[in-house]
Amino acid sequence: TGVRERRRMGSGETASTMGAEAARAALERAGNPSIDAILLATASPDTLFPSTACLVQRRLDLGGVPAFDLAAACSGFIYALVLAEAMNGTGRIGTALVIGSEAMTRLVDYGDRSTCVLFGDGAGAVVLGAAAEGGMRAARWGADGSQSDLIYFGPPADDLDADPGIRMAGKGTFRLAVERLTETAQGLCADAGWAVEDVDHVIPHQANLRIVEATAKRLGVGMDRVFFNGDRFGNTSSASIPLALADADRTGRLRRGDRIVSVAFGSGATWGGVALEWSLEPPPR
Repeated sequence: TGVRERRRMGSGETASTMGAEAARAALERAGNPSIDAILLATASPDTLFPSTACLVQRRLDLGGVPAFDLAAACSGFIYALVLAEAMNGTGRIGTALVIGSEAMTRLVDYGDRSTCVLFGDGAGAVVLGAAAEGGMRAARWGADGSQSDLIYFGPPADDLDADPGIRMAGKGTFRLAVERLTETAQGLCADAGWAVEDVDHVIPHQANLRIVEATAKRLGVGMDRVFFNGDRFGNTSSASIPLALADADRTGRLRRGDRIVSVAFGSGATWGGVALEWSLEPPPR
């Protein structure tokens, strides 16, 4: 799996508390702009309602702007980015706060060793708005409900009276994930007018190292151009890409003008990706 360690929520922590902390960091990095909407991707909300986005909104004192959750499992952050960029393009909103926050360890079945060792808790966020240069160059998303049995939350199929937990068909998930991640990345490059060789960084959903390495191999991209921090955080579902972006930015790996492809695959089955040109200089060290 490539997972050496991961993070687990402490007492009193939830998807909304982690999401609020990630949002504060993203807002500070962006210069604390005015926010017109809050989009939060999660598969592990604090409660069924109100939305975790509204609970984050309360913590940030950003009342008055629309705030809502998206449920697309590990693809959720990409879905939220695509939606926020589309709303920005129509003029419906100016600047959006896009968050991925997950409390996955409370969903795992610790008796199922095929899944319980993979997942961790965490949150990441970005601020999306108009920029003088850079930004999203292409976006793709999709879903296939006929594959909904690959990854789901519930009892095992052979013991419906058992407690619910995350269930995954490992071989089928691996095969379809690598196919969709590869196809999506190739399509994004074509849509953006890039060759795969032009991409500076591939920042994928941190599912596990096998999936990431197999996707990179199919793309013909060396792992030196792939950002992987799943060894330290595990699979944090919709939080994994914003966590990886923040990690790469904090460590100075990203430079203004860098070409980035981010792709994700998750339960549903869902998938998606974006091609980005990074618009920030590295933060002071």
